[in-house]
Amino acid sequence: MLEDGKLIDMDIADTIIERPHGFKVNQRQFYLYPVTLGKTYLISRLVECLGINLEIIKANPYMEALRICQEKKESVCRILSYHTINKKDELFDCNLVQERCDFFCKELDDDSMAQLLVMVLPEGDISAYIKHLGIDKEKEWQAKAMRAKKDNNSLTFGGKSIYGTLIDTACQRYGWTFEYVVWGISYANLQLLLADSVTSIYLSDEERKRINIPQDRNVINADDPANMAKIKAMKWD
Repeated sequence: MLEDGKLIDMDIADTIIERPHGFKVNQRQFYLYPVTLGKTYLISRLVECLGINLEIIKANPYMEALRICQEKKESVCRILSYHTINKKDELFDCNLVQERCDFFCKELDDDSMAQLLVMVLPEGDISAYIKHLGIDKEKEWQAKAMRAKKDNNSLTFGGKSIYGTLIDTACQRYGWTFEYVVWGISYANLQLLLADSVTSIYLSDEERKRINIPQDRNVINADDPANMAKIKAMKWD
């Protein structure tokens, strides 16, 4: 059985290559594609209408998904329909979406529908990856370094919406079009690219000493017996 860390590494690899998850319904093949930023916004209202109990879904995702499928079957089938479509023009093809929604409503039982819903609900959520890769800790160090700088003459404006914080940043940094940022790359990859982008902040010796940020920011878990040898080998004087 694979460890949780290995499973997350495999999930990250799937995210990078944007691997779809296939399934069959009455011999018809479908794929659940990674959501883009545009698709995330397209289905957001439908997801809000599901009335998800956040406490229950954390404790038992399947049971909450099953309840939702029984109470909001048509909405769930429409969400699944959007997840199985990968082209912008087809996402806005009302006839295609409705045909697929009707098919899922007719052919999927509650159990299968709930399993698929559990798969698609976390799409675009990179919080587990951020923690696993240590990006969250790195961002804390970066914020600490920014606060330590004595340059108080710089002012920053804008960045009040996703236009400035995500779309414009990606367009400028990578030379991508608005269309590609919104509809081309997966939302998870887009977020991870910007979250883990390399940033250099110059600090004077005085500023660096004040905040005490080490060059090697790998944190050793003292609760892990495997790390005891490393800790004992350190020079503490």
